Amino acid sequence: MRNATDSHTSTTHSDIEEAANQAAQNPYVITSAYRTLQVLKSFATPPHSFSLSELISQTGLEKNQLYRSLKTLESAHFLAVGPDGRFKLTALLHDLSAASVHMARQSVVEIAQPYLDEVVAKTGESVNLFVRSGMFAVCVDRRDSPQQVKLTSVLGVSAPLHAGAVPKAMLAFLGDKQQAKVFEQLATLPKYTGKTVLDPEVLKRDLQLIRERGYSVSDEDYDASARGVGAPIFDAQQDVVAGISVGGPSFRVDDASLHAFGLLITRVARAISQRLGYLG
Repeated sequence: MRNATDSHTSTTHSDIEEAANQAAQNPYVITSAYRTLQVLKSFATPPHSFSLSELISQTGLEKNQLYRSLKTLESAHFLAVGPDGRFKLTALLHDLSAASVHMARQSVVEIAQPYLDEVVAKTGESVNLFVRSGMFAVCVDRRDSPQQVKLTSVLGVSAPLHAGAVPKAMLAFLGDKQQAKVFEQLATLPKYTGKTVLDPEVLKRDLQLIRERGYSVSDEDYDASARGVGAPIFDAQQDVVAGISVGGPSFRVDDASLHAFGLLITRVARAISQRLGYLG
């Protein structure tokens, strides 16, 4: 993680600036508008109203740049300035929230369908969608690889969270208490292959790596002849509710493929999460 003080002293280390610079690579993205919308998302965190100096510290943006974004949002009636000089959200956000209710009613399966199609088309490998049920991952949808030799998951099958692409991706982003339950039971959980990790300290290091890069790697720890990656899907309450994976036979999925798949699956999981109302 970056040192917290770095984000306060240089716009080049601002998360918003980094995101805006990445977005600028798309010729259809208006960078200044993207930056302004990212500033708006800052108000999703408590106390939901901020002074200019507080927002400078929170966003890492340069004062004049931030002020222009704030005044733009105020002019568009997304923000208002209270008697105390603090910027706060307006009722317009309630209207937008109400408009999103229909979308929120859609299930993860419905929302994920086009993304599953996208991943299998881009990778040529099998794609699976899991939902979390307590401390288990349950396969609820899939897309099979068009290739003759492929991985195939059984719909409805459930797996504990210590092994496999999606299960480990889910576990990595659960709270400490939930993770502790898995560590306590680890010795009694299935050892699917010779690479299945049942050592709590080894698994903890793997989970830390998953959190850092945003996706998990299953390297023959669930299926002795399969490699794949998985990423968590979050809902509007910031909870891990599902996960998506892509993988194939070990002889076909090399390290370069795993890395490319990881970047793709992370982007797709983030897009599905945002459709569910996730603001992280």
